[in-house]
Amino acid sequence: MFIEPEVFLRLAEKAGTLLFVDIEATGLRGDYNSVLVVSGKPYGKPPMSYAVEQPGNVKRIVREAKEMMESADAWVTYYGKGFDVPMLNTRLLKWNLAPIMKRPHLDMYFTLKSNLLTARRSQSHLLAWLDTPEQKMTVGADVWNDVLHNFKPAIKTLTARCESDVDGLEALYRKTKHLVRELKK
Repeated sequence: MFIEPEVFLRLAEKAGTLLFVDIEATGLRGDYNSVLVVSGKPYGKPPMSYAVEQPGNVKRIVREAKEMMESADAWVTYYGKGFDVPMLNTRLLKWNLAPIMKRPHLDMYFTLKSNLLTARRSQSHLLAWLDTPEQKMTVGADVWNDVLHNFKPAIKTLTARCESDVDGLEALYRKTKHLVRELKK
């Protein structure tokens, strides 16, 4: 049975099972780097976040992120197919845990890349250009470095950033969902 993407997304929105997902990590590779924060935001609801208690101690939050994502009917990310999901799956593999079960996954980066002709493709640029009230929180290099020696304030800031990312992602989705033509796992 085939269902049009806009119909599926509307049903997932109404059911509260459309989940906006973002992570913050110490770097771009799951073998050498670590996840710091995972935020999920059900459509129209406040974000929920899982943060490490100390850098490198990530097993608990990737397990919790997996459970959160598997409880949703669909995910929305921004370059999540290229980073967030593979990073989580890499860390799950480290502890012999099964990868996250696939769901319909709307990656707004690829959707907007193929439908818009903007000078920049970052989520931050698109939110500013579309003049959404929700904007991506910028975090300076010092915060990323502080996570190793001044952990508590740094992780609080990174959690706020991750939550602002899923808030912004929902705003971007609301403004551009009419451009969605397909929805793949």
